[in-house]
Amino acid sequence: MTRAPLLAWLVLALGCSDLTEGAGGVVELQIREPAVTSVEVGEALQLTAQALDRDGNPVDQPISWRTADATVVVDNTGRVTGVAPGAGQVQAFVGSLSSEAIGLTVNARADTLALVGDSVVIVGPGVAASAPLVVQLLSLAQAGPLPLRPVVYTLSFPALTDGTAALLPGGVLVDTISTGTTGLDQSITVGRVAGLASPDSAFVAVRSYRASGADVAGSGQRFIILFQ
Repeated sequence: MTRAPLLAWLVLALGCSDLTEGAGGVVELQIREPAVTSVEVGEALQLTAQALDRDGNPVDQPISWRTADATVVVDNTGRVTGVAPGAGQVQAFVGSLSSEAIGLTVNARADTLALVGDSVVIVGPGVAASAPLVVQLLSLAQAGPLPLRPVVYTLSFPALTDGTAALLPGGVLVDTISTGTTGLDQSITVGRVAGLASPDSAFVAVRSYRASGADVAGSGQRFIILFQ
């Protein structure tokens, strides 16, 4: 799986249904918003808009942006920044003509990725898989771990080849899962591969990313699995 979220642009033709002309002959505002309409506190996403006349042609009119919600702020370029966790709405304007409200979700900032329990896990003789490798994402602004956030587990040792004798669930070398509703995930294990000699040890690195693609602090830590 890849870590970087890909933006698929959705074009929404929004405006007055009766095509009443506004300033400069504008009858419609065409809004382009990212498919991912969530942002962390302190991070931003970009919205864009185009004014159109009744023939569907672009009109060179200045577009302003507004929000009535305390969860976000938006500047006149359409750049929206998360201020507080919760839901928010943003609208584009040309004169008195407005777009429909664009709904956004602001999540608490993930400040730290932490390993839960011992980072060294022993797999005894005859045992097929390790105990779960548990992590949690923590925010300085919110008590308790953050739920429903993606964490990437990567088997970084032994060397990633088709003959690897230890794998994550489902026979994969990299897996991305979300922390559960409690903020913890307990589903990732490292298992022996039948028919192959187990390595003495295996390393599993964990990472989490912000919406911007930046690492959450604590990314790169690893579990060490010892096979006996």
